[in-house]
Formats: sequence, C-alpha cells, structure tokens
Amino acid sequence: MADFEFEPEKALAVTAYLAEQSGQTMYTILKMIYVADRMHLERYGRPITGDAYIAMLQGACPSKIYDSMKALRGDLNTNFLPESASYLTVDATTHDVDVVKRPPMDVLSASDVECLEQTIVILKNRGSRHMRDLAHDSVWKNTAKNTQMGTLEIAKYTQDGDALVSHLKTKFAV
Repeated sequence: MADFEFEPEKALAVTAYLAEQSGQTMYTILKMIYVADRMHLERYGRPITGDAYIAMLQGACPSKIYDSMKALRGDLNTNFLPESASYLTVDATTHDVDVVKRPPMDVLSASDVECLEQTIVILKNRGSRHMRDLAHDSVWKNTAKNTQMGTLEIAKYTQDGDALVSHLKTKFAV
C-alpha cells in the first residue's frame, strides 16, 4: 500500500498547535505527532499529517516534519513545511519550539483537533516520559531501526487492527 500523502499545511498546523499547547521540545512534539497520527488512524481510518514514520533509536519519528525542524534549527537545508520559518523557530541548543505566528488552523478537521487535544491531555496527565513510551510501541519494537514503519504495520497494532488493515486495503485498493 502506498502510504498516505504527506500534507505539509496540516503538518505545520499540527506542529504549531502542539508546540503552543504543550511547551515541549521538538523531540517530545515529534512523539506527540506520532501518537496523534496513530490515534486518528485508529479512530478514523486515516492519519492527520500523512508523514512517513521512521523507527529511530529514540522512538517513532515523522520523517518530513523532523527534517523540517532540523532545517528550522539550522542543521539541514531541506524543509518540507512551506513558509514554516514565518511561523516557528527551533532553538539549536535547547531544541525548544516557539510559535512566532500561528499558521492557518482551518486545515485541521474537528477529528484532527480532537486527537491533538487527547494527545495533550495524555501529556499533561502522564508526562513526557509516558509520551516517549508511547512512541516506543510494538510497531517501533518490531521495525528495524532507521527504517520506515508502514501505515499497515501501525494499523495492525491498533485496537481492532485486523479490521483497520482490511479497511485500509479495501479503501485504498492494495
């Protein structure tokens, strides 16, 4: 199955929303994005951002968003989030993410915001260590490090995973 298409405007909105609401560093925000995307995939049959997830040593990581954050902090030239420098800064030393100006949020659906809010509640109730643990899930554990965690694999490990995988295969003609 071809994974979902990356949606840069949504990815920028998600990143800014989580940065603004959580006050966390880029590393926790990246884990929160994975948790929100996985939650949305489980509940609604699609992820929010469409980013590809890599099983990195420190957990599941949205590839294009991570590269874009590294570009914002000055470590890379490739930035997949259009005009993100107008909206976000990432400190090269502390990795703090600051929202300079809120990007358009109307690209997010009500279900997108629901899952982002639920992810923030999890963070506030359980802390960044728990968020880290959620990004070190069974999919991450069963994927060779520094390789992609496919959407079907992520779906397989959700509640009712077999039904979700079947739905995705049928809907997207795998």
